[in-house]
Amino acid sequence: WPSAFAPRDIPWPGSVAMAWMNGLKSTAIVIGCWLSGPVLLAVWTGIFMLRMDWMSFLVVPAYLVMFKLPDWKLRSSFWLAVGLLTAASRDPWRVAFSISVAIFASPVILDFRLPSWPGYLPFMEAGFKDFTARCELKGLDKAQQERTVFAFHPHGAISFGFTVNGLFDSQFLGKSKKITFLIDDFLRNGNPIFRLLCDAYEAETRQIASAEKSTVHRLMAEGSNVALVLGGFEEATVCATGKDRAVVKSRKGIVKYCLQYGYKLQPVYSFGEDETYHFAQGLLDFRLWLNRFKIPAVAFFGNPILAGTESPR
Repeated sequence: WPSAFAPRDIPWPGSVAMAWMNGLKSTAIVIGCWLSGPVLLAVWTGIFMLRMDWMSFLVVPAYLVMFKLPDWKLRSSFWLAVGLLTAASRDPWRVAFSISVAIFASPVILDFRLPSWPGYLPFMEAGFKDFTARCELKGLDKAQQERTVFAFHPHGAISFGFTVNGLFDSQFLGKSKKITFLIDDFLRNGNPIFRLLCDAYEAETRQIASAEKSTVHRLMAEGSNVALVLGGFEEATVCATGKDRAVVKSRKGIVKYCLQYGYKLQPVYSFGEDETYHFAQGLLDFRLWLNRFKIPAVAFFGNPILAGTESPR
């Protein structure tokens, strides 16, 4: 399916400001929730590095160990142990670290789930659609209600096409009896604020789930539709402003699953994704190597006048 979006061409300043504010609220919610977890860990790592404290090497590993524990009792016990150790050191910075992470990550530690919010989809959709002059899907008449994998391309900086033309497009959602959007496991379950955003999004006919192998098998065995950004980190890495690039050749696993479960593999391509941000180039081979370890390796920036949001191109 070709899909397209382009920033609104607005003739007068008042409507420019209004459209930007409406688009900004939706964009800020998604990007803010996405960045909140990594930024907190990065800030504490930086603080300990400036203090020449060996704790800088433990901030991220400690959090990842906690996240991987199978239930809330073990996660709570683990972080309580971290808190007691930092308290025993009598270092106020270490104590502040353990307390701030305990509060911020409480949804992850305690396995707290936010109830579904029915108004969330129209609220977000209205903002995104008002921000763009064209944001439409073509080929919806060919969509099947069940047993389809919607493979979105390209990834871009923040998967804007996947978000706007998939997650928050009521027309697209209406073509499936039930659809699950698959994203990175840590983003879905380990990033505290983004986790709550995903919880609020869920409804009887839609959900956001981890792209773990077991989850994919379970969903496809049920026959429900699935959507994902097929190119993953690698496709984000190869992005270049003004150039359409996709990573497909190495994605044989999903093709195997489609054959195994009798699914249709439906490409969904968002034209204009490459123009939403400016992408830094260089060191491509090294950045692709980092992707093997599930490390994002893309640098991008938006319009500085519009608080770094999508470039008005």
